[in-house]
Amino acid sequence: MPARRLSYPYVEPVAAHQTRLEIEIVADRYAHEWGYRDGKSLDEVCKIAGVDIEYSHRPNEIMLEISLEERPVIWLPRAGRKRDDRVIVSTALGHWAIHIEDTRKAHPGCGIQALYDPDSNEALEEARTFGMAFLMPTEEFVASWSEGRSQATSDRFDVPTKVAYLRAKNLNLGDTG
Repeated sequence: MPARRLSYPYVEPVAAHQTRLEIEIVADRYAHEWGYRDGKSLDEVCKIAGVDIEYSHRPNEIMLEISLEERPVIWLPRAGRKRDDRVIVSTALGHWAIHIEDTRKAHPGCGIQALYDPDSNEALEEARTFGMAFLMPTEEFVASWSEGRSQATSDRFDVPTKVAYLRAKNLNLGDTG
């Protein structure tokens, strides 16, 4: 678990106030730019994005830490499951892609910590929207979901079934049979 640094303050990410569609466009752009749409693993994507992945013991309250001196780090729970880790990484990449620049401008001289349980959920919800669009592109997701098998959709995108249901809800697709 990262220690809170005392040399400067940390702030949480500032929400971008973007629509779901705007966030999906950004997610798709970064998925192409970072090579995820070309089949690169999330580990490779993080390297390209300039973000490290580390593991921590409980309490694991920090999802993404951006200090002033070091590379950004995505903190995963040591005993996490692969599917859950994929969602965490893509959500943290969402913070990295859509919140960091504005947060740095609003709070110069501060480090940034995206928390699993933030003071305000707006930035987290934007990052989750990014993460789901990043892992489950709209067209491919809709085609898979329309076949009516939520477990198959979950397996195809290698995400927990509850995340596939959340993606369907966000796209107003309804339930599967």
